[in-house]
Amino acid sequence: MRIPLESSARWVLIGDSITDCGRRTCPEAIGSGYPRLIRDWLLSAWSHKAPQIINTGISGHKVPDLQARWDEDVLAHEPALVSIKIGINDVWHGLGGRNNGTPHAEFVEGYERLIARLKEKFPSVILVLCEPSVIWAPAPEEGNRELQPYIETVRALAKKHDAYSVPLHTAFERAKALRPDISWAPDGVHPSSSGHMLIARTWLATLGLL
Repeated sequence: MRIPLESSARWVLIGDSITDCGRRTCPEAIGSGYPRLIRDWLLSAWSHKAPQIINTGISGHKVPDLQARWDEDVLAHEPALVSIKIGINDVWHGLGGRNNGTPHAEFVEGYERLIARLKEKFPSVILVLCEPSVIWAPAPEEGNRELQPYIETVRALAKKHDAYSVPLHTAFERAKALRPDISWAPDGVHPSSSGHMLIARTWLATLGLL
């Protein structure tokens, strides 16, 4: 069943740098990544009823950061839909001898609290949970392995809370296997333009909007 579209509805996309993509210096406050691609697709397909896409990603953020700004950057917008893409920094920042990642138990608890606060205020909100995408070389080689429990957590939370689960990790792994000549994430984490299109297309397809 396709998600209802209304021009007055606000869809909030929150996350880290992969969502941010320069939105805080962008005249349209949308950035250059997948939120822009999602917005532009919706506008081109359903100009008269495309929702407002609000990007509240901030580079470097993790689940504890989202907790700190949840009221201002999500709840204050009175959203009809909220899309969360978080988890890469929670793992990546703890690799290679660094210790400022988010332990898995803290990630699970924090993510649950975000959802609970959202559902308490807006019980009918549409919830979209995006898998953390990938941590490939040249990032630390153990990154993708360490990411797996966080990916499984997002999948489990989507099932538990009747949310859409966007299979981004699966999409990136499949794309790399099919087209290893394409640079999907040049530094192993941040998507190229092709990578952002992959995110946008997977997101839209998961919601039945393609």
